[in-house]
Amino acid sequence: MHSLLMRLATCLFIVTLLISSALRAEELTASESYNPDFFSQYAPNTALDMVSRLPGFMISFAENKRGLGQGGANILINGERITGKTDANSQLGRISAKNVTRIEILDGASLDIPGLTGEVANIITATSGISGTWSWSPQVRRRQPVSLGHIHATVSGEYKNWTYSAELRNEQRRNGNWGIEKVTAADGTLFETRNEDGQYQADTPGLLIDLSWKPAADRTGNINLEYNRHNYRERELSNRTAITSRGNTLDTIFSFGEDETNGSIGTDYEFPLANGTLKTIAYHRFEESPTASIFEVFETNNLVQGSRFSRQADESESILRTEYSWNTSEESDWQIGIEGAFNVLDIEAQLQTRTAQENYTDVALEGASSRVEEKRSELTLTHSRKLNDKWDLQASLGGEFSELSQTGGLTREFTRPKGFISSTYKPDDSLSIRTKLEREVGQLSFFDFISSVSVIDDLNSTGNVNLVPSQSWYAEVEFDKDFGEGNSTTINIYGSKISDLVDRIPVGDSGDAVGNIDSAYQYGLTTNTTVKGDRWGYAGTELIIGLDLQKSEVDDPLTGISRRLNGDEKYYWGLDFRHDIPDTEWAYGFSVSQDKDAPRYRLNNIGQYEFKGPRSSIFIEHKNFYGMKVTPSIVNLFSGTDDFTRQLFTDRRDLGVLDFTESRSRGFDPFFSLEVSSTF
Repeated sequence: MHSLLMRLATCLFIVTLLISSALRAEELTASESYNPDFFSQYAPNTALDMVSRLPGFMISFAENKRGLGQGGANILINGERITGKTDANSQLGRISAKNVTRIEILDGASLDIPGLTGEVANIITATSGISGTWSWSPQVRRRQPVSLGHIHATVSGEYKNWTYSAELRNEQRRNGNWGIEKVTAADGTLFETRNEDGQYQADTPGLLIDLSWKPAADRTGNINLEYNRHNYRERELSNRTAITSRGNTLDTIFSFGEDETNGSIGTDYEFPLANGTLKTIAYHRFEESPTASIFEVFETNNLVQGSRFSRQADESESILRTEYSWNTSEESDWQIGIEGAFNVLDIEAQLQTRTAQENYTDVALEGASSRVEEKRSELTLTHSRKLNDKWDLQASLGGEFSELSQTGGLTREFTRPKGFISSTYKPDDSLSIRTKLEREVGQLSFFDFISSVSVIDDLNSTGNVNLVPSQSWYAEVEFDKDFGEGNSTTINIYGSKISDLVDRIPVGDSGDAVGNIDSAYQYGLTTNTTVKGDRWGYAGTELIIGLDLQKSEVDDPLTGISRRLNGDEKYYWGLDFRHDIPDTEWAYGFSVSQDKDAPRYRLNNIGQYEFKGPRSSIFIEHKNFYGMKVTPSIVNLFSGTDDFTRQLFTDRRDLGVLDFTESRSRGFDPFFSLEVSSTF
């Protein structure tokens, strides 16, 4: 499979180069355009409601991408890229559906935006007067407080050459599960049961503001502001009962809390310069996250043991990017991009333990308090060309330089080449065949540089100051077929050859850290199909079918035996059905899906999470109940459970043998959810 993947990537590269040298070009046009009438049966309130009903289209996100120069979300608003790393769903949710005049589907390879490939949705808006939306989503779950605080409210309008939108929101969650965990010896003997109950509550109030300034037809400026709180509380109770002498009869309580504050500002300004266009983008994000976790053990209601881990984590990311674009002809676009970034993570952490006779006292934890900084610069040159009415090409070549430093004087420097070549071939208006070959540089989590403790699992994670970003060769082929009347299917085949994979590795004789593994492979297939029943006499019906299959390979750093990447997705399938009953305000539908991930490997244990389902929901909808859209639903129809299995060994997995296994199954019963929404 590995050699096949490399041959496929090589063939794609050669074919694309041959095509680019042999063909000529014509002017770009949208491959499809959807007017508001197309979405009328869904009674959308926001642009997000409309985009979510585009046949075969799925939003890709930019939040976790490295810097700003890798394309970002596959969403444009009035032909402009979303500023900074703004959440595309959130920004679309602030655009009232009544302000959307049409949605164009473009091909990323035909644009002069580096990294954008595949289908791109361009939302064309025309703001007139003041408008807004609101939604309220209460939820009732067994054994949990009623959730009444999930609210979104937006307003948008214009003043002279300014347009604006704002959103006030709180995404409240009141979740929980409960069930039995069984602990068995290596020979299968049950020696302990644990009756467990978990509760997870969150409130995330936030304010978001978008401002757009257009002083002239060829000049545009944008500002995006966001401020959020994230208040999270978790509590897990475990009543343990010994079955044999190996087990324990006791109670444990685990609690975790976080009071996070985060915010961001993104700005850009675009104006003509010489024979081209200059665009400057600035982005800054900060996050302050104080967290505390406590695990305590009780015997006959008396505290006998406790551990407490607290941490103050302050993060920031600052990026400045300049892009200069110009045309050498109607068929050819060029862009040079220069980007600089400064990223910081500063952590102060403390571990304490206690016994029945003593109060909490500090425990030394090496490497748990530290500061990590990254200074990064990037230079790229991108060329986009429409070769003829059937072919589009985009190619980019560049590199980045980064300097990583950490408390203690350790400083390292890296130079990484990067770039891609992608093309789209349209043999007719209904079929698109896309290819891409890319050299990628991965994004590091600075938390992996710093030691931490999981008090509930009694596991330490050693910080790894020698961690480096992964690199990979990525290749894909995508087939997008439009059958007309909203029927479509997309098939994507992809593969990656990864070097310096970021995964868990042993450190010394007993350390366990996130580190680098020399090489790994990942490949798979995804499909998405939309079927509308109008053609076959089932007016108003729609079925969306999704399927993901993925495989990966890496040599385990302990045993040397080939296995999947930690937590890698194995498969996903999903069905979404909706019926908008003709000539009425009513609709109904259901959703059902299932997914499974690979196990997660650590030094002395193997753990695997799994939702035993499938995931499911059913809904009815009235689109005009006194001017409101009302959608009640029931979720988890099949009483699926959150399951977790962990195998623990007597020593490192390569040295010890299986000691015991923990098998947990927690249910949370079907629950009721309601969404009430409207526009003004």
